[in-house]
Amino acid sequence: MIRTLVQLSFRLLALAACAMSLSAQTTISLIADKDTTLYEDPTGSLANGAGTGIFIGRVGFNGGGAKRRALVHFDVAGSVPAGARIVSATFELFAAQSSAFLPIQTDAHRVTQDWSEGSVIAPGQGGAGGPSAPGEATWLHTNYPNAFWATAGGDFAPTPSFSFGLPGIGQVSTEPLPGLVADVQDWLDNPAGNFGWLLKTDELQMSTARRCNSREAAGMQPKLNITYMMPGDVGVYGTGWPVGTGTFDLTPSGAAVGGTTVTFHYTNAPAPSIGASFFALDLDPIGTLLLPTCACSTFLPLSNIIPGDAFVVPAGGVASSQLAIPPASPGFLIVVQAAVIDATPLGFSLSNAGLMFTL
Repeated sequence: MIRTLVQLSFRLLALAACAMSLSAQTTISLIADKDTTLYEDPTGSLANGAGTGIFIGRVGFNGGGAKRRALVHFDVAGSVPAGARIVSATFELFAAQSSAFLPIQTDAHRVTQDWSEGSVIAPGQGGAGGPSAPGEATWLHTNYPNAFWATAGGDFAPTPSFSFGLPGIGQVSTEPLPGLVADVQDWLDNPAGNFGWLLKTDELQMSTARRCNSREAAGMQPKLNITYMMPGDVGVYGTGWPVGTGTFDLTPSGAAVGGTTVTFHYTNAPAPSIGASFFALDLDPIGTLLLPTCACSTFLPLSNIIPGDAFVVPAGGVASSQLAIPPASPGFLIVVQAAVIDATPLGFSLSNAGLMFTL
């Protein structure tokens, strides 16, 4: 009997360890699988599909102020499992050369028609483009020489999905902006509609063009960083507020399966004190900065917050609370953040966020 109980205990521990290892968010980084530049040209005779640079902005007077627009595409559906929930997504781009110094606002618009990258490598630094060849996207063509954009300069949604400041030289990494995250989720759910982004400036000023590294560059290629969860996963997001020399941390354990219970473990909480958990059915991935002295954010949307249970924090700052996942409630992203009363000017500190994607 004792031997049987010991064997059963080991099996249960192994199952629990397996469940814990499966219950977490996953982060991947994708390099663009195709990119190119649309060079403003009345005949569509310029291209650079396989060059090491993509160009954004307008050239100077010597080039007639011609516009440059970049196309970038990422294979989201080929890299993220179907049915996943995109929690966060950020875009990275490296500006390698420019005659401008100050950052310029760059808009990312969803492209609405498929296009081909091609194999042309423009001479020199690539800023003037090279002669178009079959299979290239150009200012007029989605696929040179016989397939065309409906509008010269590319077909794209009029409202940008997101915007960012592109430096004259250097790397930019965006915040997980809502429109960016929404595009990635849609490309996962509807891969046939993924034609990538068109990157452009307002195109009002000359001499704003940047040469950015393309996917063919030796490093710092266009990159999409994606964090996702699968049904049943629990995970964490963001950083808790400073408490002492550390941060107030929340860690969920269990599986986000209807009819089961998820436990939230709090460490380094203000102590001794009392706290409460708060819930929402959405994540604010950027958070709202409340204190200028630290990255103190709330990751719950400020509307539709649902109060949870109160809990006691003893000396030592370690506590816990629980949430019973409602039965038959698949497909919800439940976000939790804890608040504990303390002696700071605001009177409380917040943990990081716990995430549950229900199955």
